[in-house]
Order: sequence, then structure tokens, then C-alpha cells
Amino acid sequence: MRDTAKAPFTETMVREGRLDNAALGKALAEVIGHLGNARLVDRLASLLHVLVPANDIMVVVYRRGQPPELLYDQSAGHESAANLELYLKGAYLLDPFYRAFADGVAPGCYRLKQLAPAAFRSSEYFRLHYARTGISDEIGYLLEPTGDMCVHLSVGVREQQSRISAAQHRRLLDFEPLFAAIVRRHWAPHDAIVSRAINTQLDSALKFFGHDFLTDREVEVIQLLLRGHSTKSIAERLRISPETVKLHRKHSYAKLDVSSQAELFHLFIDALGSYQGGDPLTGYLSH
Repeated sequence: MRDTAKAPFTETMVREGRLDNAALGKALAEVIGHLGNARLVDRLASLLHVLVPANDIMVVVYRRGQPPELLYDQSAGHESAANLELYLKGAYLLDPFYRAFADGVAPGCYRLKQLAPAAFRSSEYFRLHYARTGISDEIGYLLEPTGDMCVHLSVGVREQQSRISAAQHRRLLDFEPLFAAIVRRHWAPHDAIVSRAINTQLDSALKFFGHDFLTDREVEVIQLLLRGHSTKSIAERLRISPETVKLHRKHSYAKLDVSSQAELFHLFIDALGSYQGGDPLTGYLSH
């Protein structure tokens, strides 16, 4: 993982409600001037700051079957090292932005709430990781320079009750073609060889979690629970009754020797540590 850095910007570069054209021109020139070198990521963060007065910018590269590569993180000093480690260790598999990439959602610019399940804020992923980031609102680009790679540009705000306005969201949507072109130009040539040799093990970990111990339907229920879906949402997706969902959950918890969604979440994360393929629980429980 590369060193992270703070954005080289000042508050005077940002104008709430309208763009500072001079700052925008300077930021665009810096991005163009750094295409193809490692400093581009810092320049992208600066450009995002000009577009939206955010105080939490992240640049993450997702590759299928590999842990995410964190290239830029403005949250250093706000978010604990343990929380970041939890994310990189495997919690990212439940991140709505990563799930959108893994599940084939079209590249674009999305609010978190467009991708997250209805019960996201009740999920253990939210409680044990996302809430601890302090982010109160988030919009992210999902940009794919190759079919097996996604560059996630995250724009977040931290203040309690703070929101990214509809006008700022529209601005980010307007600039999506520009960011997509930059990402294609910068990352696609460097990732061509890597993308042909992708290891899909970690994506398989969620897909097969509990497969050797549960029925197919119980596996489906557990996966959706881990992603933050409510009983009602699971019932609608699987076209079964809420009572049947609860029954599958009860049986699954008993078979996995857990009694809550929190224990299920920790079991999933712990099982990833020794994952070699197939059901991650098989290797984990054999130790």
C-alpha cells in the first residue's frame, strides 16, 4: 500500500455554491501535468476539493479478488489505524461501493444511499466500521479503466448532520466524463498485465461463506445479512416470507455457533485470515 498524504489545498480554493474558476483552472492544469506519474493522485484530490468543499477524500483502487489499494486518504488523524486495518483485511467486501463494482453496477457517480441496502445503518459493517469513520454523507465515483479494475474516488463530509448538496452532486455528475477519461489515460496502460492474472479468491470468500455448513438458501440469507439487508429486503429479494427469512437466520446462527449479526460479522472477518479458496470457514474452523 502506498503512503497516504493530505491534500495540498487551502480553504480559500473552495467556494460554497459556485466554482472558483481560477482554482479550477489551476487544479485541472496540475492534473494534466501529472498524468502518468505517482503525484497524479494528490492532484485528483485537489481537483475534487475545488469541486466540493469536502473534508474526507479517498482514492482507492479495487481489483477483482485482491485487497483494495489505498492511494490517498485525507482521513489520517481522524480515523483509527485499527478501523482502516479492519476495512483492508476484509470488511471492504461489504462496502456498498466495492459491492457495486463486484456485482457489475455500471461505472458512474453515486451517492452512498443509491448503492447501500435499506437497512445499511443497522448492519454490523456500518456499526463496527463505517460509523467509526465519522463520515455523515458520501458520494463516490466508480471508474473502470479495465474490466477487472475500478478506481473509486470518494468525496465525504464529516460534520454531524452535514450533507453534500444537490447542486454539488450535480457538479460531480457533470465532471464524471473528465474523471473517467483521466483514469483511463493514467491507469489502463499500467494495469493491462495485472488484469490478466487476477486472483478471484477474496471475491469468492463472500460467495462461498458458510457453503460447507449451510443449505444454499441459508447461504443466500447470510450473505444478504452481512451486506446490510433487512429481513423485509431479504424476503423481497429471495421471494420468500419474512418469517421464512427469520427461520433460515435462526438455523444458520445455530450451525455457525453465533448468536448475533455482530458475531457473524466477526466470524466472517476472522475466517478471511487463512482463506485459501472455497468456503473460508472450512479452513478457519479446522485450525
